[in-house]
Amino acid sequence: MFHLKSISKGFVRAKLQRNQFLLARDQLPGLVAALQRFFDAPHDCKTLDPLEQTRGVYLLEGEQQWVLKYNHLTSWKKQLTNFFGRKKSYGLHDLTNEFINLQRINPAADFVPRVAAYGYRTRRLFFLKEEYLLVNFFADHCDVDQRLQSNPEQAEALLEQIFALFSRMLALGFCHLDPHPKNILIGPDKQLRLIDFECCAHQVLEQNFALGFLHGYFYTYWFQRFISKERYHQVSDSYLRKAHPELNRRVFEPVYLRFRDHKVGRTTRYTVMTSWPAQQAFCEKLKSL
Repeated sequence: MFHLKSISKGFVRAKLQRNQFLLARDQLPGLVAALQRFFDAPHDCKTLDPLEQTRGVYLLEGEQQWVLKYNHLTSWKKQLTNFFGRKKSYGLHDLTNEFINLQRINPAADFVPRVAAYGYRTRRLFFLKEEYLLVNFFADHCDVDQRLQSNPEQAEALLEQIFALFSRMLALGFCHLDPHPKNILIGPDKQLRLIDFECCAHQVLEQNFALGFLHGYFYTYWFQRFISKERYHQVSDSYLRKAHPELNRRVFEPVYLRFRDHKVGRTTRYTVMTSWPAQQAFCEKLKSL
C-alpha cells in the first residue's frame, strides 16, 4: 500500500481487529472508540443503506457522527490491483479509490465529506480482501431525489442550484463522475453537498467538455423523472449564459447532447473524463455522427 503514502500524511497508523487503519490525527481518540464498538457489535450499528453480501454502510456515533463504508473484494485481480495501486483507473467502485479521490480533492471544497479513517485487511500478504472508509456524516440532510419525490414543484429552483454546484466543483479542479440526484444532499442551511466519490476525475481536462458531460449526464441519470427535456434545456441554457458567458459551444453542445440523449457506457464516461487523448478521440467521433 505504498502508493497511499503521499496522501496519508495527516493520518496515524493503527491496528484494530486484524485490520490496518489510517486514522485522522485530529480525531484520534473518538475514532478508535467508535471503530472498536463497531467491530465488537456490528449488528448493533444503524445501517444507512440496505446491507449487501459484500457491502455495508453504517452510522457510527461517538464524539461526532461518521459514515462507515465496508467493502469485501471478491476478485483476486482487484485485490492485487488495489494493494499495489498499479492500475491508474479511478472509475472503479471500491473504497480505496474513494479514499484516493477524497484526498486528492482541493481542500477548499467545503461541500464534500472529509476522510476520518481508511482501513484494510489483506490475505496472503498482497491480496487486499476488505476495505473500510470512514467519513464525516452530514446530519439532517436529505438527497435531491428524496426532496423532489415529495416536492416536485422545486425541480427548477434546485436544478439551478445544482448547476452552480457543478461550476464550483470544476473551478476547484475536480469532477464527480456519478453526479446523480441521490449523490447530492440538501442541508438544513439549504446548501448542496456531494457524496460517494468512488468515481472522480482529479483534474478538469477541458471545462467546456466537462460542463457538457455534467449538464447532459445529469438529465439522463435521472433528473428526467422530474422535468421535461425541453424545460431542462431552457434552464441549462439560461444558467450557462449567465454563469459561463465565454462557453465554447462548439465543444459543449455535441458533448451535452450525446450525454443527455444517449446512454454512454461507464467505462467510456470515466475514460473521456480522465484521459486527454480519449477525450479528443471522443470529440472527433461526435463530429462524424
